Amino acid sequence: MRRLLKLWKEQSGDVSIYLIIILVPLFLLCGLLIDVARWKTADKEAENAVKSGVRSTLSAFSPELAAYGLFGTDLTGSKGDGIFKQTVAGNLSGAAEPGQFRFIDQRLEEDSAKITPIFALSSHTIFKQQILEEMKYRAPMIYALELTDKFKKTGLDAQLNQASKFAENAVKVEELLEERDRRLDEAWDAFQAIRQKSEVLHTHYDTQLRDLNTLSEKIGIHTLENIRASLQSAQATLKALNDQIKQIDSSIMSLIQGGIGAADSIRQLNQTKNELQRQASEAAQKVAEFQQLLDDFTKYAALLGLLKGEAALDDAALSKHKDAFLEAMKLAKKANDDLNAEISKVRQPNGSGQQLKAEDVFNFVHLIDRQELEQWEAGVGTAVAQFSSVRVQLEDNLMFTKQKYSTTTAALNGFKTKVDEWYAKQNKVQTERQSKNKATAAAKREQRAKAQPILDEFRRTIGSCSLVSNVDPYEESYRKLQGDPKTAGSKGFYQTYLEMNQAAGAISPVSTVNLKTPDQAGASSLKLVSALEGVLTDVRDEFYIDEFAVSKFSYRTLGLEKDASGMSRTSKELSNPAGHELTNQEVEYLIYGSTTCSGNYSSAYAEMFAVRLAIGTTEALLEPRNEVLAAGSPLLVLLAAVTEGAIRAQADMMKLVQGEQVPLSQKLSGVITLGYKDYLRLFLLLHSRESVLLSRMQALIELNTKQKLYQMTTYVSGGVSTSYRLWFLPAIMKLVGKSGFSGCEVSGNRCRMTKTADFTY
Repeated sequence: MRRLLKLWKEQSGDVSIYLIIILVPLFLLCGLLIDVARWKTADKEAENAVKSGVRSTLSAFSPELAAYGLFGTDLTGSKGDGIFKQTVAGNLSGAAEPGQFRFIDQRLEEDSAKITPIFALSSHTIFKQQILEEMKYRAPMIYALELTDKFKKTGLDAQLNQASKFAENAVKVEELLEERDRRLDEAWDAFQAIRQKSEVLHTHYDTQLRDLNTLSEKIGIHTLENIRASLQSAQATLKALNDQIKQIDSSIMSLIQGGIGAADSIRQLNQTKNELQRQASEAAQKVAEFQQLLDDFTKYAALLGLLKGEAALDDAALSKHKDAFLEAMKLAKKANDDLNAEISKVRQPNGSGQQLKAEDVFNFVHLIDRQELEQWEAGVGTAVAQFSSVRVQLEDNLMFTKQKYSTTTAALNGFKTKVDEWYAKQNKVQTERQSKNKATAAAKREQRAKAQPILDEFRRTIGSCSLVSNVDPYEESYRKLQGDPKTAGSKGFYQTYLEMNQAAGAISPVSTVNLKTPDQAGASSLKLVSALEGVLTDVRDEFYIDEFAVSKFSYRTLGLEKDASGMSRTSKELSNPAGHELTNQEVEYLIYGSTTCSGNYSSAYAEMFAVRLAIGTTEALLEPRNEVLAAGSPLLVLLAAVTEGAIRAQADMMKLVQGEQVPLSQKLSGVITLGYKDYLRLFLLLHSRESVLLSRMQALIELNTKQKLYQMTTYVSGGVSTSYRLWFLPAIMKLVGKSGFSGCEVSGNRCRMTKTADFTY
């Protein structure tokens, strides 16, 4: 024991050194751990303070925009930085009351608090995202209840699409039908010209050929040279006989003067003279006969020459009529083939649901077999060729014998017979066809006359905005939205937002329906609704945006609509659509973008009328009248349906613009009804052009709230620098030769940290 105490006393100084060597690092380690704990606490405190500061900045959102379900804050100027700085500073430990112990004394570095706005509501992407968030719960339900259930479950969308296809087919078939009949009329006119020509030619040539044959029989086998020679011989004989008679007369006179003794001689001379006179009489008769024969030959030659010339001209004229007939028949056959092919196509069952009874009209269209037209064409060609045979007979330079007369007459009669035969075959057919076409044309005129006054009346009331004076009270509002049309380069809110989103190429106007005439109205209205089957699919982002439009903005019948109990239905939206600058016309502006109230009302009214017209037309096409079907004119069936549809549409529009609900379809939907607002939903879908619609909504929101959306930030990044006093680390850092560590910049005895945070609505 003593020895141990002695040893302790002898080594007491060394133990102190050992203890110091052990305790100093341990003390430094504890100090280090304390400052590390303080650093982690300060780091977390700074992070929370920055986040609180950014959230506080976003809390200063615009209440005007919040009424639309949109959130954005205006960070222009120093307002945002001030809120951020104040919030961050208030959440740091350095803001605690003085005189109290503080584990850390963190404070905000001077001029370090900075807010950076990143995204604004002017961006279509951000704007659309907030709309979807606002509408994602109620829009699908409204979409199902107000549109898909009413159109798809009733099958009306498919029926409308089928009616649109029928209208397209009807117009196409009618065009082909009219083209075929027009070409057949041309062919019939050309054939009638041939027949009229045949009547004249047959009578004329029959008489002339008979005369020519008579002259030919008189001439017989004589030739012109033979007749002339015989005539000259007969004339010479007659002259010689006459000369002899003159000589005998002279001799008789001499004998008479000589006395009675010459009586016998005189008697003999008289006998000779009588014989010569008889011979002279026979010679004179031959001269007369040969002269007549020569005259007949001259007439024959003249008549034959005349007939040759006439036959050539008449054959050319007939050929011209035949060429016109053949050309018309060529076009008629092509039109007939096209019509038959189209009818064969549209008669094929499409197998898609209930067929429109109106499609039965394609079974009543009068079709013509191509073979029938070809036979008629060949018959006319054969008939005209018969007359060409007459011309050939006259031009062959052979004597016109009895056999030739018979052959030529047979050809002439064959020409007339063939023409008359085909006229008898076609006259009844063509007369009935033309008579039916005239009756159909009259029926179409009648249907157009019934529908036209309704369309005229519709156009007179289409754009009424109930202005009490010629001054448009909304002119200034539209100028702000669309710019001043009187000032070149003037931009409104709409163009500004469109260009900000680089969507300037998307401002093409919406095509409008054509309701000027019944023909245009029927095809145009059915074409408008034919897209329904494609747009009424599952819920899409487009409908969320569309429902935002009809919910947050005003429209024509806002305030006029009634609920189930008959009380006026008011909007409960915080955006207060009834109090906006563009009173009861904002949704119409969103769809059509006109610069006037009347322009937007007109477009909406026209398309609404077109939809009601299409539905009424479709209903009429389901049950067309039998007499209309029997006419065999698809266009007549369509026009009759358009007339009925226009009458119904006119009555429906009077109710719709008064805020009333009208049955979607009297025959297909039962008690399902739609109002003016529902049709606007439909038009928003039909005219889906997202960039245009979003830009117009942004423009209207700026007009109503006076908030510039490109200044309304939705995504904020905040950054600050804070510092707190270190207790032990500065000395330790000097010992190890370090000036800082990760996340902490040591300056003197203070640690400086920089923190950032990003938040969005």
